[in-house]
Amino acid sequence: MASIRTLPSFSRQLARSRSPAVASFLPSQRRLVHHRVPPAFDVEKGLRPFLGPENLRTVAVDWQDGVLARLNELTRGTEYENMSVLQTLKQSAMNPAHALIFNYASEALNNSFFLSNLSDKPTQPTPNSNFSQQIAATASLGSFPALISHFSAHVSGLHPSSGAYVWLVTDPHGNLGVVGTYAGGTVLVRERAQMGPGGYASKDLRVLGEKVEVKDGEAPPVPAGETASAAGGAATTGAAAAAGSAWQTVQPGSQRQASQTPVGDSLLKDGALDPSKILFGAKQHHASSIGQSIHPLVCISTHPHCYFEDYGLWGRDEYVQKWWGAVDWHKVEQAYDQFRIKQQGI
Repeated sequence: MASIRTLPSFSRQLARSRSPAVASFLPSQRRLVHHRVPPAFDVEKGLRPFLGPENLRTVAVDWQDGVLARLNELTRGTEYENMSVLQTLKQSAMNPAHALIFNYASEALNNSFFLSNLSDKPTQPTPNSNFSQQIAATASLGSFPALISHFSAHVSGLHPSSGAYVWLVTDPHGNLGVVGTYAGGTVLVRERAQMGPGGYASKDLRVLGEKVEVKDGEAPPVPAGETASAAGGAATTGAAAAAGSAWQTVQPGSQRQASQTPVGDSLLKDGALDPSKILFGAKQHHASSIGQSIHPLVCISTHPHCYFEDYGLWGRDEYVQKWWGAVDWHKVEQAYDQFRIKQQGI
């Protein structure tokens, strides 16, 4: 592990900004159970040619630890203190006064999901997979290079300093789409229902570097209004929770301040975008159900800290270009199939 003094200036600033309160915010009568979900690669070896070791450490370690440290500080002594990051996101979404807690929880989840689809042994899309066939059958796409072009154009259209995530998503009909989320936006949770990986399998999404607080012999707590499933204690919600549109693009200029948001609103509803503007080739007779249940397949973080060290201040386009070759596309194809099986019962 590189020492702080050998890190480039950007990583060094992140490392210095991490709070010592990460391991000390819990009551003394409880113990820490550390659940670090290791990425599918060795951070110290990097993911060249996409990201070198130091840049990857900035994203996977320095940034993630810093986000979690601040989330821990904000939730100390609150109703969220004993919740997982996913549970914190679900609960804080219902209280606009806790927007900052929501934003940090969302960032931890989004960054973890971004890293989860990267691999030191990346795979190419399988030509005969359902995912590839859907791309080929979509008139506005037709090929994987066309998808790359459309997705990359979406990123290029962002403000140069935008801290956004750009997602490739699908719906129960197999339609594909591209959506961006900004600031605290996410497509991993909607109406307190998990939409990301594990949602179709009733498994709680664990965050990279997450630390869960439990008493000796006690299972991690489940928030009020949710029940633990028999298999692994995963949090589940009612079917009605997934009924709302999950297509969310929160534009920075349209975000409302917490004080301006009605108490009954959810932060997960802000900035919902018309699904017809996102989907490729959506059929008209599906319009009533499009976007009611979506699944994020893969995403890229466009935060400057993700590419600054390896690509420079204006290197975002090259960073995005090389990202495609660092993704485990077989994993994406599997997620595409599993979501459709869950939603359509096929």
